[in-house]
Amino acid sequence: MNEERKRILDLVEKGHLSTKEALTLLEALDKEGAPHKEKQSYKEKDTYLLDELANLFTGEKTNHQSEKTTYSHNNGKDKLIDFFQSALNKVKNFDLDFEFNKSIELSHVFQETEVGSLKEVAVDVANGKVDVLPWEQDEVRVECQVKVYRTDDIEEARRSFLANTDFYIENEKLRLSTELKWMKVNTKVYLPASQYEKVSIKVLNGAVKSERLKADSFKVRSGNGKVELNDMTSKKIEVDTSNGAIHLANIYSDSVEAESINGKVYLEGDVVETDLQSLNGTIVCSLRGERADTLHAKAVTGGIDLYVPDSIGIKGEAKSNLGSFKIEMEGINIVEEKNEVVQKHVHFSKESDSDKKLHIFAHTKTGSVLIKKSEVKNDI
Repeated sequence: MNEERKRILDLVEKGHLSTKEALTLLEALDKEGAPHKEKQSYKEKDTYLLDELANLFTGEKTNHQSEKTTYSHNNGKDKLIDFFQSALNKVKNFDLDFEFNKSIELSHVFQETEVGSLKEVAVDVANGKVDVLPWEQDEVRVECQVKVYRTDDIEEARRSFLANTDFYIENEKLRLSTELKWMKVNTKVYLPASQYEKVSIKVLNGAVKSERLKADSFKVRSGNGKVELNDMTSKKIEVDTSNGAIHLANIYSDSVEAESINGKVYLEGDVVETDLQSLNGTIVCSLRGERADTLHAKAVTGGIDLYVPDSIGIKGEAKSNLGSFKIEMEGINIVEEKNEVVQKHVHFSKESDSDKKLHIFAHTKTGSVLIKKSEVKNDI
C-alpha cells in the first residue's frame, strides 16, 4: 500500500498526474485498504460532498470494485463535477438585465395586521435577495422591490408579479412564494419578535440574511448566493448553499449543520453539536462556552481553522492527505501521529477540571488543520 502511494507521488512530481487525479487514486487506495468501518461517537457520513454529489447523479454504489472500474468511475465523477462547476458559474454570472433589455421596476408591500399566534414561516423566492428580520410591531410586513423582465408595461408587470406571488397567513403559518423566474424580487420580511417553531427560507438565486430571530428550527437553502445569519437563537440550524459563502455569527444553538459546495463556511457561537462541510472553500469555526460536545469539519480543497474553548476537555482527530497540522493549545497530548508524505493523521486529547469534553473530527484532503484556543465573548 505504501509503495503504491509513493508511486502516485512520483507521478505527481514528474507532472504525469494532476493533484485531483492523485487524490482520486488515494481515495481508491483508502477504500481498498480499509478492512472495516471504525466505530465513531458521532454520526459519520459515508462519503464527502464530492462523492455524494456524484452518486446523486450516477447512482453509484459503495461496493468493492476493481481498480480499473474504480478509476473509470472516478473519472466520470471528475467530469460530472466539472460540468456542475460550469453550471454554477453560469448561474452565478447570469445577468437578467443583460439577457432581457426590457424590464419594469415596481415596489409592493404585503401587510397583515391581525397576525394572532404565528408559529411557522416559509419564504420561497426564485430570484432576489431575502432579508428576514424581527421588529417590535405585532404585525407582518413584506417589502418587495420588483424588477419584471420581458415587458415595458407597468400594469402588465404588476399583474404578472401579483399573479405569480403568494402571500398568506393561515393556520398559524406565514407563506410567501414568488415562482416566476423572469423577475427579480428583493424582499424584506418583518416579523413580530417572538419564538417560532419553524422558519424556512429557500432562494434559487440570491443572498439570504437574517438576524435576531428565535426559532426551534431554522433552515436556509440557496442555490447561488451568500447566507448570513447573526445573533440567532435556535435548537437546530441548517444551512445549505451550492455556490456561496456561509457566515454564521453569534449563534446559540443545540445543533448547527452548514454545507457549501463552493464557498467559505464560518461559524462563531455557543453550539453543542456542529457539522460543517465545504467542497471548495475553507472552514473556520470558533466555539465558546462549555456546552460544546461535537465538532465535525470536512473540507476537500480548503483548510480548517478551529478555535475551541480551553475550559473543557478535548478528544479529537485530524486527517489530511497533502496538508499539515498545527495544534496551539496548552496541555495537548498527542496520542497517535502518522506523518507520511501523502497521508497524515493525528489523534490528540486534553484533560481539564470540567466534566465536559469536546470531540473534534477535522478531515481535509488538500488543506491544513489549525486548532487554537477560542477568545472569550459574552453570550447572547
